[in-house]
Amino acid sequence: MLEKLFSNKKIAKKVLIVEDDALLSKILSQVFLKENFQVAIVDNGLQVMEAVNKFLPDIILLDLIIPGIDGFAVLKQLKADSTTEKIPVVMLSNLGDVGDVKSAKALGADEYFIKSNVEMERIVKYVKNKLKI
Repeated sequence: MLEKLFSNKKIAKKVLIVEDDALLSKILSQVFLKENFQVAIVDNGLQVMEAVNKFLPDIILLDLIIPGIDGFAVLKQLKADSTTEKIPVVMLSNLGDVGDVKSAKALGADEYFIKSNVEMERIVKYVKNKLKI
């Protein structure tokens, strides 16, 4: 189910959060809403393409371990589709293996953050820099 959250201010950029951890989704959404982004959340890989087509995000934050299809398969789908291939994808995962990072980057991920090692401010800063805002 696609959940959309909007701030009250004029918003220029949209972020799609693909995360099955409800608490982390809430924290991420609050952080991005505070920064005046439009936010949409999906909690499984099967909903991503539909959400992307409805919400038209400027950037996607994608967990690797999600129900349905995993983040690697979602990333592969996104990068194989001409309408979504240019949307930046930031991987957020608890998997910190160098092989996982390399695989994600090889599939087209723009960045890879390990959840336990990154502060929310760093993610927001990266997103803003990537979107040039």
